[in-house]
Amino acid sequence: MSVSVRIVLIVIIGCGITVQKESEKGEPSKPSIAIVGAGISGLSTARRLIELGIDNFDIYEGLDRIGGRIHAIPYKDGFLQMGAQFINGAENPLYKIANRLGLIADVVSDTAHVDNAHFAFGNQNVQEEDIKTFLDFTSKLDPKYRSIAKHDEKTARRYTFKEIFTLDYMHFLKTQNFTDQQKNVFDSLARSFRSYWEFEWAADWSTLSVHVLKEWNDYGPECESFATNKIGFKAILDDIAAPIPRRAFNFNKRVENINLNAYSGRIQLTVNDHIVPTEYDYVIVTSSLGVLKKYHHKMFTPPLPRQKIEAIEKIGFGGSCKVFFEWDQPFWSNNTYSIAPLPVRGMISEKLDAFEEETTILQVVDWAPNVLSAWYAGRGHQLVDNMSEEELKQRMTRLMREMYNDESIPPPSKIIRTQLTKNELLLGSYSYMTQVQALSHISHSQLAIPVKLEGRPKILFAGEATHHRLFQTTIGGYLSGRREADRAVNDWFGNGHIFNQTRKMEVEDDTLIHEQRSVPYISQPITSI
Repeated sequence: MSVSVRIVLIVIIGCGITVQKESEKGEPSKPSIAIVGAGISGLSTARRLIELGIDNFDIYEGLDRIGGRIHAIPYKDGFLQMGAQFINGAENPLYKIANRLGLIADVVSDTAHVDNAHFAFGNQNVQEEDIKTFLDFTSKLDPKYRSIAKHDEKTARRYTFKEIFTLDYMHFLKTQNFTDQQKNVFDSLARSFRSYWEFEWAADWSTLSVHVLKEWNDYGPECESFATNKIGFKAILDDIAAPIPRRAFNFNKRVENINLNAYSGRIQLTVNDHIVPTEYDYVIVTSSLGVLKKYHHKMFTPPLPRQKIEAIEKIGFGGSCKVFFEWDQPFWSNNTYSIAPLPVRGMISEKLDAFEEETTILQVVDWAPNVLSAWYAGRGHQLVDNMSEEELKQRMTRLMREMYNDESIPPPSKIIRTQLTKNELLLGSYSYMTQVQALSHISHSQLAIPVKLEGRPKILFAGEATHHRLFQTTIGGYLSGRREADRAVNDWFGNGHIFNQTRKMEVEDDTLIHEQRSVPYISQPITSI
């Protein structure tokens, strides 16, 4: 009688040992994986798993669409990019995808909206020479702060942007015999300088650490990024999602609890108040840091490790949003790039309200010249999210009439916005480095540390906030998803599997990056397929 010998593959990862079962074909079985979120991190995770030969995964998304914080809203023959619009640097996969699809529109300076702005101040007694004096002063500050971040770590960690600017601003005011009226004009102009930092980092600058300028690095020219065209990130998301099986998506399914069984090593999810029957080998969480901040104590069983909770609590997560105002006909000139309203305390009124202080830049949408995109960040994001559309229309109309000294300017005909801070599945825009984080020497990469069982990763974390140098970017989100897919597959099969599969993908990857494929830009939402 012959004896059948069953070969068992034993994989030793770190200090944990697991026995993998064979499939009926004599090959090692594949892991079952749950992906929480279908934003760019979740999509890149799924795509990477497919590249590595893993198709046994499910994606749970609380929204009814892909993209998460990236949200392209159809408008005329294009899309208004409510979330991501720019790509930081050319040495990254998203630029290569966008370039292949013909989506790159221009190279844009981070300060273009201020440098090219029409400062509107109506009949207030504002002198153009005073505006020039202030802009000359602030033009030296960006390189100064970057130099401090690179060469004086102690100072960079200690100060927020508001604190360090206040010191420079007080010195500037003492250098000349400015009148009280000029100082009030400078105070108004300082709001534009503040908004530059808050827009860039989705942060309240009173908590934003100067040290962020050293930690963040896209390896490209400083203060430059690539603007996408009117199709933009809609096509990028469609391209990344294209090879992912539609059966893998579970929309309108909010993950409320992730339960790691310490005995079996399997993970069970509670979704929409129901326990999912499938048990998973790994769960890759791509939820926003805002969601983790608010719900981590309910979301994980057992609770997350203390070090993970500290990172979640101390790393910043803020808001930076666009509110699109449509007029039937532009009231601004054809050569306007952006409008910087400049209400001055003591001129327009004795005290400015929060809306006047936070409405600092409105940018003309180049392909929809009857639309202005108003940028709000820091406390301004939540302020406008909490305003009704009618209130926004009234306040913007009043402000524009005063700043253009023209009572005939009509109210905007339409407002397009998303109110991220009121969406419980998103709760803001992206992460930044707080002063307390910098002083605690906490890196964003600390958020990427997985929850382990017997030395093996079981609950993994992706998302822009987990990338050590490209936090707050779509690139960081994309790369982090691939990183965690690799981590899970590497743990299951060992390093050899990743190496061999990656070698097989090299030619295909090169084709994916460089070929000029025809992509249906105006495609149906993935949820309708």
